[in-house]
Amino acid sequence: MRKALLLGTTGMLAAAARHVAMQADECVLVSRNAGAFSFGSAALDAKLTRLPLSYDGEAVFVSALAGHAPFDFALTWIRPRAERLRAAIDAMIAPGGLLVEVMGSRSILTGSNGEPSIAAIRADAFAHQTDIAYAQLVLGFMRENGASRWLTHEEISAAAIAQIVAPQPRRIAGTLEPWEERPR
Repeated sequence: MRKALLLGTTGMLAAAARHVAMQADECVLVSRNAGAFSFGSAALDAKLTRLPLSYDGEAVFVSALAGHAPFDFALTWIRPRAERLRAAIDAMIAPGGLLVEVMGSRSILTGSNGEPSIAAIRADAFAHQTDIAYAQLVLGFMRENGASRWLTHEEISAAAIAQIVAPQPRRIAGTLEPWEERPR
């Protein structure tokens, strides 16, 4: 891959971002704390264009990001209801590119009035776009010895890397069932 977008990947997805940086010629890293982020490798850090942005200021965010598009690949972790931001990023993916979108466990829940889930809305939006590959990673939880726990950063990044290497329409990291036994 030539140019990758890494959005919201400096925490739990840092190992997955590192994997992408090893594959890409250049990476645009977007995070509120992008300026302080480092892979701990001069060679990988040299591939980074750091954009310390918050998507709370959506217009500024999109304008700054658009100056670096198009992207051959994107790994994103964005708040659930940022539809306009998601659509703007979708438009920045080059034909033939791949967008891997990480989503929380609630993204698969239908609305209280039967509205489709965020994950379903996003999958449907890409069902008709044949020029961009789209893959979701939904983060669940783990059941061990009769107890539940959230995924570790290592487990999350491992699932993201699996989705990057062998994309599926939707991959679940951990489990989502039984829902009422998720950690609180």
